[in-house]
Amino acid sequence: MSFRYLIFILLLVSASAHAMSSLRVGDKVLTIGDSAARVQELMGPPTIRVYIQRTMHGQPDNQLVPGEEWQYAQDGKTIVVTILGGRATSFDTLYR
Repeated sequence: MSFRYLIFILLLVSASAHAMSSLRVGDKVLTIGDSAARVQELMGPPTIRVYIQRTMHGQPDNQLVPGEEWQYAQDGKTIVVTILGGRATSFDTLYR
């Protein structure tokens, strides 16, 4: 019985957030490394913009790079695009 609960919990956790290396927008595709201008061209202005500081690949661990998380509400889910150094560095989907 406990094995079933473990499987259920794992499925629930994996369904609540999903990270991707590309994002389909209509008949176009955004990929990691695309410019912030390209993201706005395909997705429009974000619903919410959060200013962040993160470490960036290739930078020392103690050096933070300013960036933004752009949130888009779409069909019962939230798409979060992280922008660092003017480029998309991650796409996450949060399900409500």
